[in-house]
Amino acid sequence: MRQHPSASRLRTDARYGSQGLTPQVLLGVHPFFSMLVPGDVSTLLARAHCRDIAANLTIFRKDDPGDGLYGVLAGQVAFTIDSRSGKELTLNVLGPGEFFGEIALLDGGGRSATARARSACRLLFIPRREFLSFFADRPEAMMKIVALLCARVRRSTDYIADSTFLGFSPRLAKQLIVMLGAGHPAPQGALRVSQSELASMLGVSRERVNRQLGAWASSGILEQRRGGMVIRDRNALEHVVANGT
Repeated sequence: MRQHPSASRLRTDARYGSQGLTPQVLLGVHPFFSMLVPGDVSTLLARAHCRDIAANLTIFRKDDPGDGLYGVLAGQVAFTIDSRSGKELTLNVLGPGEFFGEIALLDGGGRSATARARSACRLLFIPRREFLSFFADRPEAMMKIVALLCARVRRSTDYIADSTFLGFSPRLAKQLIVMLGAGHPAPQGALRVSQSELASMLGVSRERVNRQLGAWASSGILEQRRGGMVIRDRNALEHVVANGT
């Protein structure tokens, strides 16, 4: 049987539990680098290298020096911050096709959050010096990166507004919708996120998340599975967000 063209872009490795992207495809699909010509992609990859990270290991901690940019080829990475009382808040979970570490990369400051391998990961790493040297000669590409970072700042503003003005159910529904749109190579509607992680993202108890997901499962909006869920009715979640209930 002839292989679907997109299948050749993925590499299966049992250590990572799912299919992973090649470095070439990662740069090709992400908006940071999709405008680069093939020759530039090869030049940039010559300055990068891959890192294999075991599950639950810390990739970097908050305030560590921003030594470079990371891209997720396989696995998942969780981003957290800790309060003075020791309570952990999960900011996000990223999977294959996503980059992280851009803020410290560009401003030279410390990392804004702690990054931990949620599962066994393969990461593409581009050192900061190599990244800045490469893009110094490509200002149009750098402006694209700046625009994407501005979009992330806008999302952070939305998050603060949601925390203030939206009730729990709409906030949870919106978080699931945002995660669906992350572009991870997973079956349609599938999300690998635990109830504890969702609770940490929203600053609520896991029991509260459990009750709401259970109610949505009973009404057919989603199906709960080990280690995550499958969204069956995205429109219903969007209705919850729009109506505030």
